[in-house]
Amino acid sequence: MPVISVDMLRGRTDAEKAALARELTDAFQRTCGSARERIYVVIHDIPQEDWAVGGEMCTNLPAYAPPSEPAPSPAG
Repeated sequence: MPVISVDMLRGRTDAEKAALARELTDAFQRTCGSARERIYVVIHDIPQEDWAVGGEMCTNLPAYAPPSEPAPSPAG
């Protein structure tokens, strides 16, 4: 039973994570020949405040800041 573990910064949508799981499963099946139903993908969403790059917390690095909320559209 292969298990693919992915640690990534929080912020992806459920649809993006589902697509990632499908693509990883496809790649593993293609490369290793395992049956799809025996390939497990575990996605760990890590908050920016718990992740560091180069000794700096991601909350202090603009490139790793979570996406900002879109501005509300004017009513009308």
